[in-house]
Amino acid sequence: MNPRQPNPPLTHADVDRALFADHDSILPSSGFAASVMSAVQAEAAAPAPLAFPWKRALPGLAVGAVVVVTVIVSVFLGFLRRLHAPVAGSPVDVRELLTPLAHLANGGAFWVTVSLAISGACLLFCRRLLSPR
Repeated sequence: MNPRQPNPPLTHADVDRALFADHDSILPSSGFAASVMSAVQAEAAAPAPLAFPWKRALPGLAVGAVVVVTVIVSVFLGFLRRLHAPVAGSPVDVRELLTPLAHLANGGAFWVTVSLAISGACLLFCRRLLSPR
């Protein structure tokens, strides 16, 4: 076919022949319907999935939220205390505000201790959840 020629228009007879062609019907293989029905029945007979234990998780989530809020408030109050100290009219030195954080970050032992404490807390929490009663 020449690419410059437009496609011939479709008629209703062409559409009916394509949609209602009996000679091209596809039949499933023997046993297909039976295997599908057995899979559906097996899925229907399976027990319901376990519900998430929200009663056991809510205390931990609440404590985590309290800790996050406490840290944010304490950092905010620390910055406010530092901002309140300078004399009126003098610019605030950002390096002075960040000096305590820089000293903590330079100490490798601090971050190792924090990571070990977090890992230990996670292990204890998981052990508590999974231990038989």
